[in-house]
Amino acid sequence: MKCSLLFGALMFGTMLSAQAHEIWIERDGAGPVRVYLAEPAQEGPDEEEAIKRVVLPTLFGEQGKAGKLVREGDHLVAPLQGAGDAWLSDAKVFEPWKGGDGGFESVSYYARAGRTHVGSRLDFEFVPSAAQSPSLTLQFRNKPLADAEVTVINAGKWTKELKTDATGGVTLPKLAPGRYIVVAAHKEPVDVKIGTQQVSTMHHITTLTFVAD
Repeated sequence: MKCSLLFGALMFGTMLSAQAHEIWIERDGAGPVRVYLAEPAQEGPDEEEAIKRVVLPTLFGEQGKAGKLVREGDHLVAPLQGAGDAWLSDAKVFEPWKGGDGGFESVSYYARAGRTHVGSRLDFEFVPSAAQSPSLTLQFRNKPLADAEVTVINAGKWTKELKTDATGGVTLPKLAPGRYIVVAAHKEPVDVKIGTQQVSTMHHITTLTFVAD
């Protein structure tokens, strides 16, 4: 009984951790890409431990794949050729866990830095209507995702809750200068095998980071 309770507690902890965390990436100009795994709206002491989970993400820019990832404290850094936006995807950060209905669940992360490129490079992504535009479309597999909850977060943990319209569109409010993270999630029924587990629910979490002038 004690083993069963311990296993249940560990699985519940994994579920909360996976759904509470986001991956986001940052890039300044033609500089390297920085990769973070944390709770951007919360003060968390575990960032240096959390980032160890990000091992082999797909990370690229306008001119190809990023170079080797190197850990620097609470984040990873990788060189990237050229200037412009950067993209990341990673579905192997957390192992599948047992959900409340008894089925196994998993999480897939997506991240984008910058609003220069008008177009989608990921399965789940915020796409600007024009370069640097505050008007975004949330797309899931190249189709707009309507009525989705969107959270805007700044470095000071300030948050603003928004929602996409019937066409998947959302317009960011006037923002003070600084770096921002925009977050959305989507839960999808699936029937896939991940490792040894048959997964019935996939949580998709996407972020967009940019600097407001």
